[in-house]
Amino acid sequence: MMLFGCRLKTPAIILFVALATSYCASKNFLVVNYQLPSETAAAKGSEISLVFKDQRADQTLVTKSAKIALKDFSGNFALIVASDNKNERLVGAFSLCSMMKTIFKQRIENAGIRVTSEDQSQPTAIEIILKEFKLDLVKRKWVVQMTYQANLLKENRFVSGQTITGNAERLRVVGSKDAEKLIGELITDAVNRFNLDELFQAAGI
Repeated sequence: MMLFGCRLKTPAIILFVALATSYCASKNFLVVNYQLPSETAAAKGSEISLVFKDQRADQTLVTKSAKIALKDFSGNFALIVASDNKNERLVGAFSLCSMMKTIFKQRIENAGIRVTSEDQSQPTAIEIILKEFKLDLVKRKWVVQMTYQANLLKENRFVSGQTITGNAERLRVVGSKDAEKLIGELITDAVNRFNLDELFQAAGI
């Protein structure tokens, strides 16, 4: 049985076929495209732990109107990551939280900082706290909102932090493609506004 909430071991080709055929019928997942920025961080070469916390006051991912429009959506996502050279990689299938943690890991490692595995805890950690994420459908417009806090921790103590909020809307034409594009654009913008240089410099690292 396949479990969402962590990366699937199912061969990527199976998911690719599912993505290719899903555009002709309703599906129970949304495709999210995340575009990595081109950058290097001040702490390039560092090793850090990545901690992700879901502290959304409202755990509802989609509103009632959005859920009706999306029909079979189960709350899971297929993640595609694109690099600066336009290469796209199908990473896997995830729940919201595991997808966001994967995206932040990609973002941090793209800047030259190694994220160690959970069993290799480091003195320095980046803590991502998801405060809000919701998709709504208002008068034939998809509306998505996202807020998160990024903290730099040293020996489990707060050193510096950033709070980033984003929202966007797009006219619904047909199906879920417009919602998928909107979510991908908002996540790309919000995650890429996370300033790693500023976070580390404020800590004197």
